Amino acid sequence: MSTYNAIEPTVIDEDLLRKAVNDQVAPEIADVARREGIDPVDVTSLLRLDYKNILKIDNLWMFGNLTKLQLDNNIIEKIEKISFLKNLQWLDLSFNNITKIEGLEGLTKLTDLTLYNNRISKLENLDDLVNLNVLSLGNNQLTILENVNYLSKFENLRVLNLSGNQIAKHINYRNYILAHIRGLRYLDYRLVDDESVAAAKEQYIDDIIAQEEEDKIVAARKESDKTAREQAELYESAHIPGLDSLFHNLFAEDPDFQRFAPIITPDPFHDLSDEYGAKVAVVVNELKHFVLKRAAEKKDEHAMFSKCLKEAQGKIDAECWVACKKFNAMKKKQIIQIQQSNTAAEIQSLFTTLRDAVFQLSDHLIAQEMTLVEQFEEVLKEFERNYTELSSTITETGGGAFARLREFENEFHERLSEAVVAAVDRFIKGDLSGEKKDEKDGMGLDQVEDELRDIISDKDILMNAINSSHDYRLGKFDHQEDALVTGVAKDLETIIQKTHEAEVTRNRDRVCEIIAFLDKAGADIDVAEENAY
Repeated sequence: MSTYNAIEPTVIDEDLLRKAVNDQVAPEIADVARREGIDPVDVTSLLRLDYKNILKIDNLWMFGNLTKLQLDNNIIEKIEKISFLKNLQWLDLSFNNITKIEGLEGLTKLTDLTLYNNRISKLENLDDLVNLNVLSLGNNQLTILENVNYLSKFENLRVLNLSGNQIAKHINYRNYILAHIRGLRYLDYRLVDDESVAAAKEQYIDDIIAQEEEDKIVAARKESDKTAREQAELYESAHIPGLDSLFHNLFAEDPDFQRFAPIITPDPFHDLSDEYGAKVAVVVNELKHFVLKRAAEKKDEHAMFSKCLKEAQGKIDAECWVACKKFNAMKKKQIIQIQQSNTAAEIQSLFTTLRDAVFQLSDHLIAQEMTLVEQFEEVLKEFERNYTELSSTITETGGGAFARLREFENEFHERLSEAVVAAVDRFIKGDLSGEKKDEKDGMGLDQVEDELRDIISDKDILMNAINSSHDYRLGKFDHQEDALVTGVAKDLETIIQKTHEAEVTRNRDRVCEIIAFLDKAGADIDVAEENAY
């Protein structure tokens, strides 16, 4: 734990942070930053807060660009409020009073973590540190050697320090770690040689085989999860989320169907359901493939549009750059001639030539920008037309597909209603006659729950439940179609709006650049004119 002692514990506040930044930023850099209107905090990549008697981490939200954070030799008890430092690569929390590894979620860029000389008893909560290369946990309270297996998942880990822990006294400590953590180059400040690794693997060959099998299972699960996640993201971006599970959810999430489902004998219902499901599957698959294909075409269309704009802008930029370069060369030459001239008439003529050149350059640059704007409008019109057409085909095809699904549902509803009524009749007749039921024929009234008995006994309640179930399934189709239609429309609106906004911003920035260049040219001429007379 920390041996640093001060009168009062400190919490990181804004004053402390400002002082730390000012102390470590070179004066000349700070002056430049102030002149440019830049807050030094915004460009700080290293923050030193060591030996400050800090008890609690806080108020680091403003350091979004931070890559190195030094918090060693304090009295910190908990790692917290740093998970938003997404650019952090190096973190030193050594010589503190930390008892648990936590609060590091989201720090995927972190490569170097030092927690030396704390009171940590378990390796945990490092899962997000996928790029971890150096880990120092020496002089802590780790007692279970097998806990080291947790680090086997970190494929980039090359330097590990666990010296000074109870586990380091284990007779097989070094061999156990070298066998279970692949790729280490240094362990407890000592170079790892190939011979030591080979000996360790031989000693723990059974553990390694078991670990490799487990790694395969974990890798397969990760790959499966990744594939499922990518598919879900693809479906979401195409505005068909949950389309694959639509038929399953028609019944699994329908409360009214669950009320009367127990009275349906298996065979008739399974036949109806299988036939219904097969029809739905055909339409859903056709719609899915069509929508995904059109979504890919929309993406390609946007990429082609962006490429056309970039090429047009690159060509105009190159021409404008050549014009500006020629003007600067001419301006420099003219000013030198002015400095060497002896007659007022010649000087005046040279200045007139310079100013005329500024006006000509201004006209040229503005004309080029107007040409680019006109090209943008032409390309945008074509892009809007093509993108709108693709979007319309998705909406129209979706409408046709969901109309077919509703037809299937209406047919299924009619046949299901007949099957349910027939099942109820068999229930009632069998119950009145006192016949013993076969298992496949369902149950008698005395064997069912009160709610189900009420449904069976009252035809109105039964039909209401059947019709509500039908409405629920139709609502599912409506919701899925609405997600597709509104999503496609919103996507079209958003992409056109963003494209317009991006062009307006680009045009505004370019005009500002032209004005700034011309203003500087005019200012240079004014200075030359003042010095000439």
